[in-house]
Amino acid sequence: MTAPEPLPSSQHGRDRWLALALLGFAATSFGVDRLAALDVDFCTEQSMWGALCWYGRNLDPLFLANPQWLRVMSGISAFVFGPAYLVLAWGIWRGVEAARWPTIAWAVALLYSMVVHLWMEFFGDYPPPRPGLLLAIYLPYAVVPILALWRFSRPPPSPSPDRAR
Repeated sequence: MTAPEPLPSSQHGRDRWLALALLGFAATSFGVDRLAALDVDFCTEQSMWGALCWYGRNLDPLFLANPQWLRVMSGISAFVFGPAYLVLAWGIWRGVEAARWPTIAWAVALLYSMVVHLWMEFFGDYPPPRPGLLLAIYLPYAVVPILALWRFSRPPPSPSPDRAR
């Protein structure tokens, strides 16, 4: 069995924005969601997590409350989505066609989790003090999967005559 051949750069270069977005999502999964899943107290005195404490106090009280369901979702983000982001980003950057269906599955799963998360943010026990700003912060986690679904739901480009041989 041979490894999947990447598409030529001319055919997949327009997808590199998605690979970069996935790398950004991986950073938040590993850097923030991992700590939230492990129930780290971001507001302990003289903590190096002061920016996250400020974020929770001023924009996202649910983040600081960190109920069990959110710790589970954060764990899935950190330990499932985080590594998946890296693999998908690599495949998309290289134009590997095998990344197409996993990207679609990721997009659907992320949209589902964002519906649950945002519902609990706005209608749960800890509503945000600045809902518009919090929505803007979470917007990329809805827009990027929608754009990925739009992009990857179309048929893949046909191989060039040189590749068909």
